[in-house]
Amino acid sequence: MKKTSQNKSVFSWFYKYRNLLLVFVIFILSFSLRAYGMDDKYPFGWDQVDTAWTSKNMIINHEYPLVGMVAKQNTGFYIGPLYYYLVTFFYWVTNLNPVASHYVALLSNISTFFVIFLIAKKLFSFRVALMACFINSIAFSGFYFDAVQWPVSFLPGISLLIFYFLYRILKGEEKYIILLAIVTGLSFHIHFTAVFFPIIILLCLPFFPRTKKMIIYFLLSIPVGLLWFIPNIASQLQQGSQLGSISKYLDDYYHGFHLRRFIQLMGDGLIQFDPFLSLERIKPFKILIIPIFLLVFLREKISKDKLVFSYLVIIFFLVPWIVFSTYKGEISDYYFSANRFIALLVISYLSSMLLFSKKLLVKVIFIIFLVYYSYLNLNSILKYKDEGGLRKRFQNVKPYVDSGRKVEFQQGVPESYIYYYLMREKGVSVY
Repeated sequence: MKKTSQNKSVFSWFYKYRNLLLVFVIFILSFSLRAYGMDDKYPFGWDQVDTAWTSKNMIINHEYPLVGMVAKQNTGFYIGPLYYYLVTFFYWVTNLNPVASHYVALLSNISTFFVIFLIAKKLFSFRVALMACFINSIAFSGFYFDAVQWPVSFLPGISLLIFYFLYRILKGEEKYIILLAIVTGLSFHIHFTAVFFPIIILLCLPFFPRTKKMIIYFLLSIPVGLLWFIPNIASQLQQGSQLGSISKYLDDYYHGFHLRRFIQLMGDGLIQFDPFLSLERIKPFKILIIPIFLLVFLREKISKDKLVFSYLVIIFFLVPWIVFSTYKGEISDYYFSANRFIALLVISYLSSMLLFSKKLLVKVIFIIFLVYYSYLNLNSILKYKDEGGLRKRFQNVKPYVDSGRKVEFQQGVPESYIYYYLMREKGVSVY
């Protein structure tokens, strides 16, 4: 009897905390996939070397930058320096070991997981949040995005927070404008595509609550947001204004809006669905995902909250798409990272509807698909090795160190930094 009672007690505990345990299991899966074999899977290339040298200069030479990476070559515009300082902390902890790059990427992965879960749960439900975390954890393209240590890794999570704060403001909760100002300002320390967020906020402005509280919070949010730009402003004052070069860059690369160009960029405008669709055969159907989502989402009962959410989904995709339709320079897929997790939420909502459908056949077909999808992606993640991984870089440099040969310094070349680190470990000063 006693053993039976204990079994019931254990079962009751598992049942009581089943939701928490499910989140924990998916988190461990996500963390394990990203932490296992980092030296072989995580690239150590130009961007990682740039932050490594900057960290070295801050720790050893006490050179503290007021600006971050250049936003786009020849623009004269730089993002804020906060990311450099974050990376430098990890290089300081590891005594300049480039493995610090992996730890920064892991920090991004961990923070991303919880941002996705908490926001998806608040916007939809626990089921959708769990589905979103699961899909993001096992999707190979999602894994590769997370494996790269660069500031862009933080952008989708920050964008999702901005989406959520705007949603709460449009629902009538004025206090969220302070948080919106903080996160929007922070985004300008991450990537130049943060310029989309002020445009999106402007498009939401007409629907902000028209109350005295709103005016007070709005006025308070202005200095809060501007605080993030103090380092860049200080740099401009020291070195002279570079607004002229920015203006010239815009003149050179802005060609106005053309409908044909807009249609041409349809694939890019919706490209952030690709990482989560994974299967090449279904990627062409991504154009249907948002209309289907809106149809399903609004079909039962149209409410103000649902309309607000639908409006935000639309403008978070339309703004980057339209802006880049006016740009004639080179466009990369990660330029659209601001709507990456919006795409994830849309897919997770639809997936959750299929998984918990009342129609048994629909449920069974989707479960079979989900198992197949999981197998393909997990297999790709476990087999994957990056040719520019840290282990390979160390193998390239070690013969030079052992034989006393010198690796000449070259800007952006990983072997230069690894040579510097290994020689420093031996107590030899180079460069």
